[in-house]
Amino acid sequence: MTINEAIDLLKAYNGPLGLTLHEGASEDLIKKVEHIYDITLPDDFKALYRFSDGFEKVEDIFNMIPLAEVAENYHEPKKELWIAEYMIYSEMWELEINPAYANNYNIFGGDSEGEEKVPLTKSLAEFIARFLKGGVFEIGGLYAWKDEIKAKLQGNTRPEQIKRLLGVFREGIKVGLITRKEVIDRADWIIATEDEPDYFFIELSLSHDVNELLTVLNSIDIPEDVLYPRVLLGVMRTQLSVDVITTDKVRTVLNKFIYQSRLTRYERGHIYSITDDYGYSGEKLDERALQQFNQHVKDFLNNYSQFNLYNYKNWNNINNELVKRFELNQGEDTLAYYVPPKKIRIKWRLTRRTLALTIGTLATTAILVGVYYFNPTMFPICAVVIGISFARNFKRVKRR
Repeated sequence: MTINEAIDLLKAYNGPLGLTLHEGASEDLIKKVEHIYDITLPDDFKALYRFSDGFEKVEDIFNMIPLAEVAENYHEPKKELWIAEYMIYSEMWELEINPAYANNYNIFGGDSEGEEKVPLTKSLAEFIARFLKGGVFEIGGLYAWKDEIKAKLQGNTRPEQIKRLLGVFREGIKVGLITRKEVIDRADWIIATEDEPDYFFIELSLSHDVNELLTVLNSIDIPEDVLYPRVLLGVMRTQLSVDVITTDKVRTVLNKFIYQSRLTRYERGHIYSITDDYGYSGEKLDERALQQFNQHVKDFLNNYSQFNLYNYKNWNNINNELVKRFELNQGEDTLAYYVPPKKIRIKWRLTRRTLALTIGTLATTAILVGVYYFNPTMFPICAVVIGISFARNFKRVKRR
């Protein structure tokens, strides 16, 4: 496939993944990048950037990086030339150019912390075609492509090698955050990309319901691990950022993490605040209070932004850095760091209720005293009528 054919595919793309093309880059911008990196860009890259200065797809949070951003990413001494990234640089695809001949280059995948780079292709057109075929995650897409090559270089995947990933799948299914289809898709992925897949993955793929899927997962000895809830918090952060789930769903899942004793006090304090302080009375928050609560949820989940289901080899390093950061915050009173919006409103309403009930009580007392003084025979009837009226209004005020 030529680069012109790949550009035609971009022009004609009408798939479900929301592709956005940009205005073409200027010759000055192309020369600026070449000067900064001290390179000559390959001809097919120049052709792409002249047509569209990168492109993006919201569904996969994928970005073919515009040249201005490529220029900003330049850092000594490594000088990596990243051409694409996923989920705000959680993973990058890198271009390496032969200084002797610019059109002799390699595109590498897996450029994330702690992971070995994998040579994918010497063709930008093939890279684009793969992306349009399966996006980042689907069969035939960029991640599957990388795994196909890794399987050829390193051998087939054994269940024992990915116990932690399987543990996250198991716990994610239990809390309703990961679906049976997602696990089967991953099993199908391994089956499709490896010459001799382990039979365990075939059993996963053939499971008929969630219970059967959990039975297959439990056939492997998967120990408990504090990483499971933290990775799932990262999964929630991604799903929330693309509106797959709402903060109500986050709160429901967090309710199941409250008693995770292996989480730090800092984490448990935040989780308790989100799940326990919001929504006691079942009333809806006003817009401002809801925005404040939603922002609090997002800020907490952003701690786990580096976790995803595809970088499990990096989970240990990510977790260690995360624990260090949480330990610095251990001295904080995490249960008092945040004033829930619900409580702010409750205090105001309690004051209003108290005032209304006080005025009502004083008025009722004055009426009864007046009736007793001027017409004692009417006092019992008046007392009953006023008592019923007072009780009904008291319930109405209480409901508010």
